[in-house]
Amino acid sequence: MYKHTLRVNGEYLAKAQTLPSNSGVVGNGGSIKAGSTMGAVEVVMAAADEVSIPAETQVLLQLEGSDDKSVFTLMPVNHVVTTSADVTTYKEGDELARLPVASNAPKHVRCRISTNKTGIVGTVDVFCDFLPR
Repeated sequence: MYKHTLRVNGEYLAKAQTLPSNSGVVGNGGSIKAGSTMGAVEVVMAAADEVSIPAETQVLLQLEGSDDKSVFTLMPVNHVVTTSADVTTYKEGDELARLPVASNAPKHVRCRISTNKTGIVGTVDVFCDFLPR
């Protein structure tokens, strides 16, 4: 199963979402029921089309959780991608970030994507990867 992704067809936390420019956004796919998965799920952010990130830029993938699906709070897990001194590009399907969903995660989970600079081009998909057990 190396380099294979097992996911629910059509279920996204973000689908072809434009990367924000020096700001943060909640994933356009809403939330999924991820509580009680006992650590068997990771959240993946992959390029939906070609992504270009300027030099020395940070792209942050975070998870927010809620038990009632009305008030979401940040969970203590995130993945920061920091580009080098050159422009970094990702081809469609390339993975930018991967986060585990904690075994004690709230019932509902959604993603938040943030960047610290302008000039970012491209869209990403964020989805769950179910880990084989």
